[in-house]
Amino acid sequence: MLGGGGRQRHTGTMRHTASEQSGEVGHQTEIHAWDPELVPGEAGRTRRPEPDCPVEAALAAVSGRWTTLVLRELMSGPRGFTELRTRLPELSAKVLSERLRTLQESGLVSVERRRGFPVRTRYELTEAGLALRPLLVTLYATGERLLRLRGGTRPEAELADSSPTPQSG
Repeated sequence: MLGGGGRQRHTGTMRHTASEQSGEVGHQTEIHAWDPELVPGEAGRTRRPEPDCPVEAALAAVSGRWTTLVLRELMSGPRGFTELRTRLPELSAKVLSERLRTLQESGLVSVERRRGFPVRTRYELTEAGLALRPLLVTLYATGERLLRLRGGTRPEAELADSSPTPQSG
């Protein structure tokens, strides 16, 4: 978990090497409390989003409508396309295909196609995909807290269906 208790925080301005080289003036994302667990070493010194930022990469991996639900379904094991459609009935075949293709291109999902008629396709999380579970669990818990803070609540039917696997709102 980020910012683990009892760890000593260092004070210092965080800058990314590219930001330092450009001589830019501070940005609103600049912070003054150094958290070595959240931002280890020099790589965490940034003033603007960078394409190689690990946090941006992790968030991009789970972004997109339906992506977290597809990941959730695959957390419990390999699934076929039809099974995913059955488990997510409001998700169109087109969007499911797009999400699975994006997750495959990202290295988070592997695809196995079996010959025959019809062709059987199974989707399974890779090791990198399975590694997203703690992130999804933390995002879910954080989202619940944020919804409570702003007075938003999830529909009762959704609450009744809650399980220990990551959910999406």
